[in-house]
Amino acid sequence: MSAAEIADNKWELSSTKPPIGDAAGIAQMLLMGGFGLFFVWIIVFSIIAMVTPSSGGLADSYSKMGVDGTKTAE
Repeated sequence: MSAAEIADNKWELSSTKPPIGDAAGIAQMLLMGGFGLFFVWIIVFSIIAMVTPSSGGLADSYSKMGVDGTKTAE
C-alpha cells in the first residue's frame, strides 16, 4: 500500500486527530491534566519535605521517654 492510498483513507486520517470535539475527549484531557497536576503536587511537596527541618519527631522527644510504670525525670 502506497502513501497516497493511506492518505486517501478517511478513517486513517481521522484517527490521527485527537478527539477534542466530544465529551469523551474532553474528559480524557481533564483526566490526564489531573494526573499531571497530582504528580507535580507530589514532587513539589516531596521537595519541600526534604528541605524543611522537622520537629516533634521521635528524636526530639527522646529525653521524655521512660519505662512503663516508672516516673520520668523532668
